[in-house]
Amino acid sequence: MPQPLLRTLALALILTVLSAPPVLAAKDKPVAAKPVPVAKGRLFAVVLGPGSAWKKGQPFKGPGLEAHRAYWKKLFEEGRVASAGPLGSDTGLVLLRARNQGEADALIAADPAVRSRILRGVARPYVSMLTSAAVLEG
Repeated sequence: MPQPLLRTLALALILTVLSAPPVLAAKDKPVAAKPVPVAKGRLFAVVLGPGSAWKKGQPFKGPGLEAHRAYWKKLFEEGRVASAGPLGSDTGLVLLRARNQGEADALIAADPAVRSRILRGVARPYVSMLTSAAVLEG
């Protein structure tokens, strides 16, 4: 994925997350999340996109993707994920807290959809410089 696109997507996610209460998408409707502990570490923007086993045009559901969603929901409940959700029809974005790049990469590698090559992912360190709740809320 081109670096400018990655940066733009990461910025959009971070701004959304930092100005809103935690939410978890369930059947396309956001629901308030229970308070969770916050993991130690720094923030990483993670972009997950089609891997070598992705079937072009397939909807973002099915056997490997249900386990993928369960995996990230567990990390969310552990206080590691600030926000996660789809970007279009075949890409996702996660704001993740990890101790370092190696841990962020390991968390991505442990995703069942990444292990089965349905998805591939990349994590980049992120530091929020500007956030506007008013602009995000419209």
